[in-house]
Amino acid sequence: MLNVNLGEYKITQLGYIYKDIKNQANLLEFRLGVPKFAYFENKFQGTYKYRGKDTKYWNLIALSKGVGLQIELIQLIEGDCIFSEFINAGKEGLHHYGIFVKELAPIRELFLDKGFEIVHEGTTGIVNVLYFDTLDLLGVYLEFQESAKKRRSK
Repeated sequence: MLNVNLGEYKITQLGYIYKDIKNQANLLEFRLGVPKFAYFENKFQGTYKYRGKDTKYWNLIALSKGVGLQIELIQLIEGDCIFSEFINAGKEGLHHYGIFVKELAPIRELFLDKGFEIVHEGTTGIVNVLYFDTLDLLGVYLEFQESAKKRRSK
């Protein structure tokens, strides 16, 4: 019996952590032909919980559409979060698979019920995010994302 049927979801994003995302973006653009990256700054914006505790952080993000998926490059500037844990462990590279969903609540309930731990959650701008610890199973985290925008009634 399956605990969670991952086949019901579509991975739409590959999330990478690097100490220098501009250098990495240049490598991907010029060596592999990945479309140009757009850059964003998240300077202590949003509300987050990291391993159950409130936290704030500052990072740079670069986004591109490549190989049919969104490629997200993240560079931590400051703060205690899921990204600092990765960098402090001496790692760079693939960090998470991103899956966009209509609603996070049923995902939260399902994964918690099946024993998965929430490592990081919060809201940045128009996106609510929820990261589950799937490192032992996949070698990366699973990040579920939903739009934080309120839908208009028709």
